[in-house]
Amino acid sequence: MTNNVEYAAIRAFVADELSQDHSGHNHQHAERVVRNAQKIIQREGGDEKIILTAAWLHDCIDKKLFADVEGQIDKVERFLEGQRFRREEVTEVMYIIQNISYNKGENRPLTSLNAMIVRDADRLDAIGAIGIIRTIEYGAANGRLFYDHENMKREGGKVGWNHSTDTSLSHFYDKLLKLESLMHTPTAKEMARERTEFLHGFLEEFYREIE
Repeated sequence: MTNNVEYAAIRAFVADELSQDHSGHNHQHAERVVRNAQKIIQREGGDEKIILTAAWLHDCIDKKLFADVEGQIDKVERFLEGQRFRREEVTEVMYIIQNISYNKGENRPLTSLNAMIVRDADRLDAIGAIGIIRTIEYGAANGRLFYDHENMKREGGKVGWNHSTDTSLSHFYDKLLKLESLMHTPTAKEMARERTEFLHGFLEEFYREIE
């Protein structure tokens, strides 16, 4: 950020916008994404002001959280203008937050390092121990079971994965375990490797206990 006042104002705006969320997309998630982004910037470079602003704001226009997405886009743009962001800065931040999401396997190409860093930072918070907690939170908020019998297969007395259903367990296979290979920056790939190993360990223990 260019100064502490801007940073504090953005943080407060995000906390207010996401205050009603109970699906793992609240302001604490935004704070972790910002910290991930800071770690990546240290090694990869990029425009810190643009990256951290987009990291803070990335869920403030999420269609999973807001019914009126167009209204949210307008609200965020007006907020940034009120914080004296230049028009080209507003345009870049809005481009990033409108294009980094992972939606049913869609992985839109990105045109800038700034956008890649924000996407990586967000995806890192979807894996590892935090990712497991957020998956359970999101499933609970949307009335999903963690698993059902259709997820499971038994071979040689062992329980394992069968196929995707509308459960939180499926989310591991449909998204989380794929994210390491989709990271853009070397720093994020390195961070993702350890977190993905933790996911595999969790699943192994889960199946062992289900047996």
